[in-house]
Amino acid sequence: MLRHAILAAAVAAALPLVPEIARAEEAAGGDSRTLATVVVTGSNLRRADAEGPNPVQVIGREQLEVSGKATVADLLRSISANTGNASNETSNSGWASGSAGIGLRGLSQKNTLVLLNGRRLANYGFPANGLSDTFVNLNALPLVAVERIEVLKDGASAVYGSDAVAGVVNIITRQNFEGLDIGGRIGTSDEGGLDERQAKLIGGFGDLDRDRFNVLYSLDYYKRERLDQDQRELTRSGIYSGPGGRWNGWSAKGARFLVGGVSVPLLDADGNCPQGTTLVPSAPIDGLRGDTCGFNLAPYTTLIPATERLQGYANATWRVSDNVEVFGEALYSYVRGTSWFGNSPFFTLEGGRFALNADTGLAEPVPNVLPAGNPYNPYGVDTPIEYTFFNVGRSIKTNRSDAYRVVGGVRGTLGDWEWEAAGFLARSKEDERVAGGFANRWALFDALADGSYNLHDPAATPQAVLDAINLSTVRPADSRLGGVDARIVGHLFELPAGEVGFAAGVEWRRESLVSRNPWQIDAGLQVRPAIAEVDGDREVTAVYAEFNLPLHQRLELQLAGRGDHYSDFGDAFSPKASLRWQPLDALLVRAAASRGFRAPSLSENAASTNISYGSVVDPYDPDIPGSRQSPTFFTVGNTGLRPERTRSFNAGIVLSPWADTSLSLDWYRVELDHLIGTSNSASIVQRNDPADVVRDARGKLLAVYNRYQNLTELETSGIDVELRQRWRSATAGDFGVSGVYTHVLEYRRQNTAGGPLVDYAGSNVSFTLPRGKLTTTLDWNYSDYSAALTWYHTSGYAQTRSTEQARVASYDQFDLYLAWKGIEKLTLYAKLQNLLDEEPPHDASFPGIRAPYDFTQYDLRGRYFSVGFDYRF
Repeated sequence: MLRHAILAAAVAAALPLVPEIARAEEAAGGDSRTLATVVVTGSNLRRADAEGPNPVQVIGREQLEVSGKATVADLLRSISANTGNASNETSNSGWASGSAGIGLRGLSQKNTLVLLNGRRLANYGFPANGLSDTFVNLNALPLVAVERIEVLKDGASAVYGSDAVAGVVNIITRQNFEGLDIGGRIGTSDEGGLDERQAKLIGGFGDLDRDRFNVLYSLDYYKRERLDQDQRELTRSGIYSGPGGRWNGWSAKGARFLVGGVSVPLLDADGNCPQGTTLVPSAPIDGLRGDTCGFNLAPYTTLIPATERLQGYANATWRVSDNVEVFGEALYSYVRGTSWFGNSPFFTLEGGRFALNADTGLAEPVPNVLPAGNPYNPYGVDTPIEYTFFNVGRSIKTNRSDAYRVVGGVRGTLGDWEWEAAGFLARSKEDERVAGGFANRWALFDALADGSYNLHDPAATPQAVLDAINLSTVRPADSRLGGVDARIVGHLFELPAGEVGFAAGVEWRRESLVSRNPWQIDAGLQVRPAIAEVDGDREVTAVYAEFNLPLHQRLELQLAGRGDHYSDFGDAFSPKASLRWQPLDALLVRAAASRGFRAPSLSENAASTNISYGSVVDPYDPDIPGSRQSPTFFTVGNTGLRPERTRSFNAGIVLSPWADTSLSLDWYRVELDHLIGTSNSASIVQRNDPADVVRDARGKLLAVYNRYQNLTELETSGIDVELRQRWRSATAGDFGVSGVYTHVLEYRRQNTAGGPLVDYAGSNVSFTLPRGKLTTTLDWNYSDYSAALTWYHTSGYAQTRSTEQARVASYDQFDLYLAWKGIEKLTLYAKLQNLLDEEPPHDASFPGIRAPYDFTQYDLRGRYFSVGFDYRF
């Protein structure tokens, strides 16, 4: 701590001296001039070369337009380096519903830093993956104002600090824009559903050189309808014909008794099931002997949520003098998403349910028994029951997010030195409303005890009884970020091979995260509570410096170092060294090595607990050993966590034999120590330690306890290949091809603390991680016409979660873009996504919500048409 404070003070003291040096040089005859601000992802040093020492994928505005993607999230999730392990809005049963993140290198979204114009944004208020993953919600970022997106595919903690382990995504907006552009688009799927509407406006006035000011503003409105499982042929029946042939889309828990491990349907005197359920065998659904009153979940399960978004952005620059500019920017985003609530379309009373004890704050089991005195109990003794209460409200979940960021600062030049100082405030405020589908356990117990709820004919139940049982909840969250920063960039002195570049800066920020339970949970009313309560804050102080040393006319060494002090865990120092060697005009060789860190998130290192629900294979199940069961999962925070420490290595070559040709090949390796995570749930169940695994008297799995801890290590490596080629023809137009391919060589991590390293690459051991991902676009421009065909390829992977399938097949999707500019200032375009109407490959482990494919990789959008226009005044 003392060394860190001395270093910070020394650099801070040196900052005022640099302008004095520059002023002395200017007085000696140097010309005064203002340099345009340039954002260089991965470095604060300015450079003229297109290719630097670090691999950066640049997605320009033209690529954004022809991609056919309507949102930042859709675009970024399609890039090859985003191999998996990140949430998206189709995963609507998790903590972070309505959001989308990006996880480069398969290291999850908490290890990828997302910036807007080089500065941080507030994280989404609801962490994902339990309490572990804090991340920036890509759905809150407008695409209309974006000039380009730069993806740094290397560790960058030496420049940006925590979270830049797997890389950095820097979204850069337009600058010094004049004019007014408007546009709109509509879209629909040929199978129905998912109708989209979008309207956009971007304007600007003032020229920095002519008027000494510029103001840019944009407005983007986007609305998309919901897609449910009964709107697609693949998922409509809930009975899947792939390997296993099970009824994974059905619930056996509509209305039944459990007697000696046998399913007995709850029928009225005429032998009928309650309304909304059907008499079917239980075995195809859950393996139990006997029949049940089951029901198809497809009409009550959302594949892609509905969403409505309104996003505004503005930036302004005022040139006060030839050497000083004042700048500012503001972003506001409103996002509203609606879906069926994951696995709970209606309230179901079943085994493994819990509620909080309002006095102790601890979870306690809620029995799923029908009392002996209930008039609908034919057995005369308390009997286990599983029953879905269709008329106790629908579990429609609405997630609303209000996010903003404001930045204000001043920048300028003194001689050959640039300087900049700014302050910023950002916030992401969320609330999650569930309209119904939760039960007040005391009112429910009373209704079951006295028979006031009619189990045979639910419609005959008095409304007062339904109102007493039904619960609607609101879960709020608030994530805030504020800070100041300052930096200088210039040249220190001359070496025989050139000038020594230098950059240095200081940062201070305060971040906080507050996520509360609905009051009904804390009061002990709600059955099956989803708990994710966090209350944390901290301050971060940092100082950094970079040097660019020209060792030879064609060889340069770049050194960077950053020291961070966190108020909750202490200090971290991150160094980096990069080499850039260009032995030939057509050949560039580059390499880098760095150390970095990821600070424990405010949700991981708090004294927090969350309760979630999912499924796990239970080898000790008393009915069907090795079957999937759905217990309650408890995850506990840990205030003693250390930061993750990382080592990153990158080496590659870039070939540019002709002006319109570029081919790069880069190898990467990332090593993490003290990895923060939880033990694999399957391993915990396999060990069957009573301290972590709770079972009922029959041995049925009820609950699994887990906790965040430092799990020692993770290693991943792979190869990136990027090709860009253009052909120019006077008669046939211009042709271009661009492709980026990522191949994961290995991804080895521990499933348990101190356990062996397990290779996840090319499998779905814990999450789906295909080895190869490719995005290739062939484009053509001729006269007033342009077209682009994009191929998205995702390789198959080994099936490790189900014995019914050895391997999940690969997937290929083709998107087509057509545009016409035959009328001055007007562009008309059409986009056709998934041209061949390919379905996602069948995955027998059903990691989605009762759907036979992996939600983290694919969706059931199907063939999708959209048309639109852009007009510039």
